[in-house]
Amino acid sequence: MDSNNTWGWVVGVIIVLLVILGLWWLVSANPATDNNGIATTTPQTATTTNTGTNPAPVVSETRTSSTVAAIAASLTGSSNFEALLVSTGVAATLAGKGPYTLFIPTDSAYASLTPGTLSQATAAQKKRIAQYAVVSGKALDIDAVSSGTYAALSKDMLNFQVNLQKSTVMVNSGTAIRQYKASNGIVYVINAVLVPPQTGATTTGSTGTPHP
Repeated sequence: MDSNNTWGWVVGVIIVLLVILGLWWLVSANPATDNNGIATTTPQTATTTNTGTNPAPVVSETRTSSTVAAIAASLTGSSNFEALLVSTGVAATLAGKGPYTLFIPTDSAYASLTPGTLSQATAAQKKRIAQYAVVSGKALDIDAVSSGTYAALSKDMLNFQVNLQKSTVMVNSGTAIRQYKASNGIVYVINAVLVPPQTGATTTGSTGTPHP
């Protein structure tokens, strides 16, 4: 083999190696993409504060210039609680400057209430139930507020649990489904009716029989 052929073979090997290294670099430097060409990553496991049998849903966020009271009046699927807010006069309170945090149960959540909780409640008890869904003077935003116990407008305590990694929220034993950032506070749509505990009782659940 003459020198020209030897050098040609060496140069060819070097070129092949450079091409292989270049392809390897391109593959490792760029993430995988889905069918639409959107970069995808492998999801990482994160812990959650939910102690129930089912994980809390991720809260979807909506920003709006409406007030907390206006959001409560316009939501579909939550007419039962809106009627309670209006009949007890609590809705008028929510039109103020705030800030307020309002927890609105879905209509389907009422099926889990103890029979007679509302139908047999006095006017004062109904107002307390409506006020128990309101935290006045605080906007409990999951991006800025830590888990803790907060006083409701009814002067009863609420357990507010946040998982920042998964953007999930639990209120007592209920879980938040949606979050609305209003002009004067925060609204959460939840899957349980918040009922104040008996006087002196520890707040651990979301339903029960209210006591004045």
